[in-house]
Amino acid sequence: MRADDMPATYRTSRLQRGLSVLSVGALLLLAVQEATDGGPLLELSLVNVMLTGATLLAAAGYGLRATVQVSETAVRKTRPLWTDNVLRFEDIQRLHLPVTTEALWLYTEPNGSPDLSIEAQSFERFGSLARRVLRRLPQHTEIQDPAGRAEGYRRGGDATGENQTDDG
Repeated sequence: MRADDMPATYRTSRLQRGLSVLSVGALLLLAVQEATDGGPLLELSLVNVMLTGATLLAAAGYGLRATVQVSETAVRKTRPLWTDNVLRFEDIQRLHLPVTTEALWLYTEPNGSPDLSIEAQSFERFGSLARRVLRRLPQHTEIQDPAGRAEGYRRGGDATGENQTDDG
């Protein structure tokens, strides 16, 4: 089996993981401040501290555990506290590469909202991920690419056409 035929898993980017670690640090700071005799940080109530903590934990979970897996038949996005999102390539009717951000928006209905979106800043090796998705799309899939990024991905580079390694 060729390396391109094997399923590939893409983790969150270093930036996302770094922000997640920062949110855990902020949560620990809030917990320490709450536990001291000084009282709640900035006069926040205990309920506000707990809600903030829960939000920071959810953000940290997303940043540390979210993945996108591309197999021969489907693309799957998994995130903690969310239902897994799985799209079979044969069901994808439209792919949009937006101008304002580097991302893939996948649609199963031609005129609806994206059923799955994958942002470059959120996942590592985005050029490799985009290349795998583009190569597996069926012939009938409409590709909207006003910024002209798709050809660069198909050639094996990122959006600017630079080469990058595909190690997964």
